[in-house]
Order: sequence, then C-alpha cells, then structure tokens
Amino acid sequence: MNKRLQELLERFASWPPDAQEEAIASLESIEVTVNLNAGLSPAQQEAKLVALREMIHRSIERGGSYTPDDIDAMIDERFGDSRAQGR
Repeated sequence: MNKRLQELLERFASWPPDAQEEAIASLESIEVTVNLNAGLSPAQQEAKLVALREMIHRSIERGGSYTPDDIDAMIDERFGDSRAQGR
C-alpha cells in the first residue's frame, strides 16, 4: 500500500462522521471505475469514454442544460484525462 494512503487511513478514524462518509463514497466510486476498467487497454478505455461522451451529448441535444464542453470537463475531472495517458 502507498505510504501516504496508509498514513491517511490511520488518521481517518479521527475525522468527523460526515467526512468519513464522503471519503467512503469517493473511494467506492473510484473502486467501481477501477473494476470497470480492469483488463481494458488504453484504447478500449478511450473508446468507452468516447461512447459515454456521445451518449451524453445526444441527451443534451434532446434538452439538457449542460454544454458539450461542460460534459467533457466533468468527465475529465471525474475520470482523469485518460486520452493523454493512453497516447
């Protein structure tokens, strides 16, 4: 285990309950992403992101309130810019 993560987890018990719940939710979300992408090549991961962006953009065209740039930014913030990593 990463030493910084281990040290953080040791301090975790002293956090307020709300902060602990938020951290747990964040880690669970990361775990879902890791499991969904396990075994996928960078090209396959990129294909998944492209398909997700296209689906979201179609939803926006049907009446959503976010712009394509907003969606791209939210995806990149949530999942990191895997396009740069995969190249």
